[in-house]
Amino acid sequence: MGSERQSAVAEHGLSIVKRFENPERVLVFENGRLEVITVAGKAIGKGSYAPGWRWSRTAIAGPAWRGLPEHVGVVLSGRAKIQIHEGNEIDVTPGDFFHITAQEDAWVVGYRPCEILYLSGVEALIKHVHRQE
Repeated sequence: MGSERQSAVAEHGLSIVKRFENPERVLVFENGRLEVITVAGKAIGKGSYAPGWRWSRTAIAGPAWRGLPEHVGVVLSGRAKIQIHEGNEIDVTPGDFFHITAQEDAWVVGYRPCEILYLSGVEALIKHVHRQE
């Protein structure tokens, strides 16, 4: 159905339609994954994190963990806690949009998976992950 839909989109003159079911790039790490698509030259990511996931404890964080780059997103499902500078913590739940400029850590809260749509900062996040690998 995906190729049929893309053909129909092309016939109607729309520029592009993409879905996370067919990401252009996938980063897989302990208890989580980041799927990336590009729309209008901008990378958009969907992070899927299982209960027990924590950025600073993933293999990609490594011993030199220094936090994550600036990013903007919205929580689609589940709950997460974000630790920002000086130990302050923010709870985010479905429907919460956030702009994090100095994240030190983040983790899933509770027993349900958490999905986050990253609207900006995805390129910096990918570079950060690859520096740690």
